[in-house]
Amino acid sequence: MSYLPVRRQQFRTAKFLAWLAANGAEVGQPTNPYEVVRYRAYGRQGGKAETHIVYAKENGLLTFTGNSRLHYENYVAGLPLASVTLNPVVVPMRPQEPSDAASSSVRARRRSRLLKRDGDGCWFCGDPMGEDMTLEHLLPQSKGGSNDPANLVLAHRDCNNRAADLSVSEKVELRAQLRSARADA
Repeated sequence: MSYLPVRRQQFRTAKFLAWLAANGAEVGQPTNPYEVVRYRAYGRQGGKAETHIVYAKENGLLTFTGNSRLHYENYVAGLPLASVTLNPVVVPMRPQEPSDAASSSVRARRRSRLLKRDGDGCWFCGDPMGEDMTLEHLLPQSKGGSNDPANLVLAHRDCNNRAADLSVSEKVELRAQLRSARADA
């Protein structure tokens, strides 16, 4: 696996943007202070252009959405952008249903890793979660978001429900509003 930065200060923003432009991507302006890079790129098979974003959390940790993680790995490896298939054909396989114990164990390990990475504060409001802890997908699964740890945060159930299927930038705005209200209280 190639080098993938996890913090904003490790990210080679200017060089990555130049590589994207040289490879035919449409580089855009970030739309909020958390976006490091925003661009649109076409799939190898033609298709529709998709928006890809790299976000930085307040603590500097990066979150890659769309295929930005794959694109950055191609950049580091010296490969062209076109070697990434943006719209892969996935043949769904019927997975075996895990037992409740196995499924619960996977969720517990995932939450433990997220707690270690982000701390015990709700990603939205910042208050400690205690037992009221749910997994939140920054890019909703309904919009193509994955279960990759880079797309997951922990949140209170109410905060998670308020975010529902909002876009990533709308979730960042909701977070700012909730934290501002908390600071004003």
